[in-house]
Formats: sequence, C-alpha cells, structure tokens
Amino acid sequence: MEDGRDAMSHGERIRCAIDLKEPDRVPMFDTMNWSINLAGDNLSRMGKKEKDVSYPQWVRNTDVFVESQIRALDRFGHDFVHSRMSAHIMAEPLGCKEHETYWGVPVVDPCIDDPKKWRDLRFPDPEKDGKMPQQLEAIRKLDKKLHDERKDDVFITGFTRGPLTLAGVVLGVEDMMAFMFEEPDEVKELISFCCDAAIEFDKAQIDAGADHIYTPDPTCSGDMISPETFREFGLPYAKRQSEAIRRYKDRYAHHYHICGLTMDRLDDLCEIGASYISLDYADDLGEVKKRIGKRQCIAGNINPAGTLLQGTPEKIEREGKKAIKDAAPGGGYIYWTGCDWPLDVPLANVEAFFDTAKKYGRYPINIPEER
Repeated sequence: MEDGRDAMSHGERIRCAIDLKEPDRVPMFDTMNWSINLAGDNLSRMGKKEKDVSYPQWVRNTDVFVESQIRALDRFGHDFVHSRMSAHIMAEPLGCKEHETYWGVPVVDPCIDDPKKWRDLRFPDPEKDGKMPQQLEAIRKLDKKLHDERKDDVFITGFTRGPLTLAGVVLGVEDMMAFMFEEPDEVKELISFCCDAAIEFDKAQIDAGADHIYTPDPTCSGDMISPETFREFGLPYAKRQSEAIRRYKDRYAHHYHICGLTMDRLDDLCEIGASYISLDYADDLGEVKKRIGKRQCIAGNINPAGTLLQGTPEKIEREGKKAIKDAAPGGGYIYWTGCDWPLDVPLANVEAFFDTAKKYGRYPINIPEER
C-alpha cells in the first residue's frame, strides 16, 4: 500500500475503473518490455551495451522473465504484470521467420505473398508452436506466485495482436493494403483465419491464469487506413475477438490498443466492446474523454519516446499530471503510456512516471490549474 492509503486491491481498482467509476486512485498499467532491465543484473548495466540478460535470453528463460515482472511489480506498485514473450508471438507459429536482436524486440518477415495462400497456413497449437508455450508457462508461473501464493489479485496480462494487424504481418502490410482493393474477399478470409488463431491463443492464456488480454492493432490506425476501410477490414474482426475474450473470461478481460491517430473513429472503437481502449500520444486525451468517456474506459497516453525516453522526470510529471487531469475525473481511466516502453528509458524516468500517478491520481482528483 502506498503511504497506507490504498483502500482497494489491484483487481478492485481496475474493475472499478472499467465500470466507469472512481476507484481509490487511477490504476497504473505496467512497464511491459522495459522490465527486462530488472532481469538478472541488468539494472546495474543500464546505459551499457553489454547486458547480463539479453532479450533472447530473457524470453527463453521463463524463471528469469517471471522474476523480472515481479521485481517491477514490487518496485513500482503498478496494477498489472506482463507476460508477452514476443510482439510477434502468433506470427512465428503461422510461418513467419523471426529475427532476434541482442537488445530489442524481434522483427519478422511475411510468410505468404498472396492472401489466397492463407489456406496453406497451419492453424497453430498454443501448447506446441513457437514461443506460445513459453508465454503460457510464464503466465502459469505468475499465476502461481502472485494469485496463489501471495493472494494478490494483480491483473496478469496476456497478449496477441489484433486480427488485421496480425494478417498484415503474415502477408506484409503494404501488400495487404494493395490486396484490399484487388482481392478484398480473400483478404477478409485471411483476417478471419488470423482472428480465429488469435482467439484460440487468447483462451489458452486465460486458462493458464491471465486476467485479461492485450490486443494491439496498430494497422487500424488513422495513419494507416481510412475510417471506412477500418469499418470493413478492422472493426468486425476486432469486435469478434473482443466478444470471444469477454465471453470466455468476463467483461474485464480485454484491452484494445491502436497506435497513431484515432479521433476519427472513436465511436467505432466503442463498438468493439473492449473492457478498455488505450490511445496513442497523438490523440487529445481530454477530447477523447469528452466524446466517449461516459461509455468507454480509456487508457493512456504519455509519449513513450519523446517524453519517457528523452524527457526529464519534471517533464514526465507535467505530462502525467495533465493526462490525469484530462481523463481521470469521474472514473473510467487507466494511467499508461501511448504504447510500449522503449527498453532504454532511464530508471529515474520510470520512477517519475509511476510516482506521478500515486501523487496526483488519488480520488477525488484535485489538480490545480498551471500558472
């Protein structure tokens, strides 16, 4: 408990926010991939090229991975813990070649060059293929250590890509954009296949102990496709995935995210039915709150690179305080960044990020105007 004043547990706080009510303080999402800095002796090597635990070592050793997540939870007191082993956790089992880097998220190559070839793809088995078994193992260990042994109801976060984004990884996003006009029905078949595969893994993660599933869908961004294209190729499948997750678990079980601009499709995002949606720093959080805050829990949206990585603790406090002031009053808000954390965010900036929520995010929100 921070300063002995927390009246709610992690899970109670999150559920209260999702229910569009005011908890004791704003829930705080976790550091995601940044937690690799708490693996082994990496913290003492921040800023150095050589690490104690590299990225490939981190995701291959579930004990080290889980320990880093618990260290992050204990150090910063956020309300979620992460389990993602790869941003492309589904792409590799579908046939994409993954290229690992020493200190960074892997990249992948497309595995088909024509949407009709989705029929040649093998439906992945979450217990056998790629890094999916390792992610399930990590979730089971987090569930045992946190839920069972500690009796801590912190939300364990599972992960898959949104359907349109996963299809773009499999086919290549630029090619997929062209095929949307040339062979739209085949593209939809591919997206539907990816959606079904993702749902199968979502369910496996919930069975392993995940409390909710995070499904980033950046290809649905306004920077990538028009609202009309989103409604045709993105929305129906995001909605199907969300419904499947929430039906399988509960109404608190789905976190949907889009990178980039989404102001022109906010009403569409509400149609997905996600427990909460997170927004990129490019969006005006105050305007989002005004437009959909009475019907949709929202999360975000501090700039991960420009503020967290390159800024100062003072800048982080200013921007975090503004986000809380704009979006937290009345409830229905979860404090987070605008996307995943860069691995090299300085420790002082990470501490400032969470300290800001603990300082200014207690209800009732009372942040004075800046002079």
